[in-house]
Amino acid sequence: MTEPPQELTQPPQLTEEVMGARLHPLTPFVKGWGYFVVAAIAMANNEGLRTNLKIAGIGLGAVLVGGILLGALSWWFTKWQLTGDAIRVDSGFLFRRTRIIRFDRIQTIDVAQPFVARLFGMAELRMDVAGGGKNDGRLSYFTYDEAQKLRATLLVRAKGEHAVQQHPADEVEPEPLLVVPTGRLLGATLLSSTVLASAGGLVVLIVSVTVLDAHAGLFAGLPLLLGVVQPIWKQVVGNHGFTLSETHEGLRTKRGLFDVQRQTVPPGRVQGLLITEPLIWRLLGWSRVDLDIAGVAGSKGDGEDEHEGSQLLPVGPHQEVIGVLARVLPGFNLSAVPMHQAPSRAKWLRPVGWRYLAYGFDDQVLVTTRGWVSRRTSIVLHHKTQSVRLHQGPLQRRLRLANVHVDTPEGPTDAIALHRDQEEAAALVQAQAIRAREARRIADSVPAQTQPNEPRPDGFNNSAASPADDSSAR
Repeated sequence: MTEPPQELTQPPQLTEEVMGARLHPLTPFVKGWGYFVVAAIAMANNEGLRTNLKIAGIGLGAVLVGGILLGALSWWFTKWQLTGDAIRVDSGFLFRRTRIIRFDRIQTIDVAQPFVARLFGMAELRMDVAGGGKNDGRLSYFTYDEAQKLRATLLVRAKGEHAVQQHPADEVEPEPLLVVPTGRLLGATLLSSTVLASAGGLVVLIVSVTVLDAHAGLFAGLPLLLGVVQPIWKQVVGNHGFTLSETHEGLRTKRGLFDVQRQTVPPGRVQGLLITEPLIWRLLGWSRVDLDIAGVAGSKGDGEDEHEGSQLLPVGPHQEVIGVLARVLPGFNLSAVPMHQAPSRAKWLRPVGWRYLAYGFDDQVLVTTRGWVSRRTSIVLHHKTQSVRLHQGPLQRRLRLANVHVDTPEGPTDAIALHRDQEEAAALVQAQAIRAREARRIADSVPAQTQPNEPRPDGFNNSAASPADDSSAR
């Protein structure tokens, strides 16, 4: 969709004519086509309307015309413009709303193409704004070329004129570090606990209907079917062609069969990591890696998951987990972190899983592990720790045990050292608070990193180990 890269000698400029400009004229259709489809399906399921096609046609026409009028009004009253220090977006024809996004609050800017927008060569800008939600930083829709040029302009305003040399408007796709095969995505999804449980329930339901003639069980068929179809659609279609690459901005992911989504993770914004290893995946040596990213875990958009966009690797073998950990935390070696297991009396609360409860730390991070059905390894950077707290329930008090929570910003990472000896837990709270304070002092004294290591598309060659190889966590 983009032209060959051209050398830029000066930042792209927006002329006065586009100040206070409107969005693409097809924006109302791209945003509202789904409502027309829903109305058509609802009318098709109405027996009375199916027998009277004239009334059905009039109803669909009314929905279409009404949607076009409302969309046109929304488009007409929506304008955006660049000011000296911010981008301003005015919208709403009944209730006016003004969004002012300051350039110094913009963390990253990505260009996304939902399916219908791709059909018309359109795209939207998704800006991660410090302290804002996902919808607060969205601006849609433009032509793809216009979106790329506006992105370059905003990057120059936010980061200075030197950014245009690193983020040209006609930037080519970087060489991938790894690509997750669709077959692996499908296999991992089919082996997930949700799909297996739903599929087992469907089998039982089919047998009960065909053999026992239990027609009442048909009402349970739809949620069970959704339990199979929804994860497959979300993982296989949503993560189709998942590609991880490295640019001067940081790590970049690209995924999606219909809706193509790109996300950039600049260095210094990673708050924590979560490595998940379900039981069946562990037998195959697979893991999933999720991130806590500053600015991403805001309010979710329509139809989105709470932590959408935080996946660094949807499913991968040990070697790929090693590689992505090395890219996010240079010099980090998970297998070298000494892990401390929970005391044996914790088995009264976790008869099987107590053997997998452990925590450890080094100069850079604190690590916790838990779970034997689905093992979760949480990694929290010391200088990103927001608070440390101790929690002790009534049964834990009888057993002289306590939990230690290491809090980070909202996201998938939840570092909890479960069922520690109460004296050890109290010492851990104090020690982690000191480590966090000292790490923040050092981080504040070191100039912020402006770009990661040079991209190395020739593969991963770091010695860090995946949690499945860490015998001390067991």
